[in-house]
Amino acid sequence: MKLTKETLSALLVGAVDIREEDGFFVLSRFTEKQTAYYKEKSPDNLYRKVHASAGMRLELRTDADALSFNYRVVSASSRTFYSIDLYVDGVFCDEVYVMNVLRQKDGHVRFALPAGEHRVTVFFSNLMRTDIAEIVLEDASFAEPIPMKTKILFLGDSITQGYDAYHSSLSYANRIARALDADVLNQAIGGEIFDEGIIDEALSYDPDTVIVAYGTNDWALQPSREAFLAAADAFFRRVKALYGNRKLVYISPIFRGGVEGKCTAVGAFGDAVEALKKLSSLHGFHLVDGFTLTPHIEDFFADKDLHPNDLGFAFYAENLLSALKKI
Repeated sequence: MKLTKETLSALLVGAVDIREEDGFFVLSRFTEKQTAYYKEKSPDNLYRKVHASAGMRLELRTDADALSFNYRVVSASSRTFYSIDLYVDGVFCDEVYVMNVLRQKDGHVRFALPAGEHRVTVFFSNLMRTDIAEIVLEDASFAEPIPMKTKILFLGDSITQGYDAYHSSLSYANRIARALDADVLNQAIGGEIFDEGIIDEALSYDPDTVIVAYGTNDWALQPSREAFLAAADAFFRRVKALYGNRKLVYISPIFRGGVEGKCTAVGAFGDAVEALKKLSSLHGFHLVDGFTLTPHIEDFFADKDLHPNDLGFAFYAENLLSALKKI
């Protein structure tokens, strides 16, 4: 059974559009309006990250003997590694893992599957654009989508996009997706700050929950405390206006090394975090204290002070899941 664009669309989670290019299916997690906005705003940086496949996965039930496809990866971040992860009935069973994309930009993968009917999940790269083609379910008599229990829209920066989970499925957003059986649209962008302009009111995705996680880049990049607070206030207002009848969650910045005694134009890091907590609550967001999510130990961060590694994301997801269940 070879998947067409129509059948792929039914089995793909995390994309708002699929187009065909040079025989490949190119997947997008942003609308045309959002993509154009980023191209104008930051053509040499943020725009490239728009094309990453963060949060995208195949979810299906099938009796196929194997799943195979061709793929190509296109740089969509500063990172050079990527993975394509296979789960069968919720168990991480196989992967394609490449540490240096310059050595392997395309390939063919064949994931053997156990006999009988199974739930099959394939996660694509959070940090690369992953195009796929010739998707074949060998000796399959059926392939059907998995009904999801909830829908979550993630809006955030690099940590929410998935920096630096070496295995794409192990970012906190993807762990939450698996734990909650959630249809997730991940519109996080590495390096991003609160910016209401990135929100497209015409986005067809209709979430049950919106999770917002900005702030650490704002503290580092905003030119003043006034600009910092104004941008966050405008963003919270915009999300509230569009999704006010949904569950709204704000994750304040997680632990960040090297900030003790340091001030930016915004002020001290801790003071900035507290200001965002108060502001989010004023706009009716449920607050999750980011400082409670990850260990405050450098071994749990890929770069020692900012981006969690696979193990750090395990703590992040476990603690976030507990907090979400209490909301």
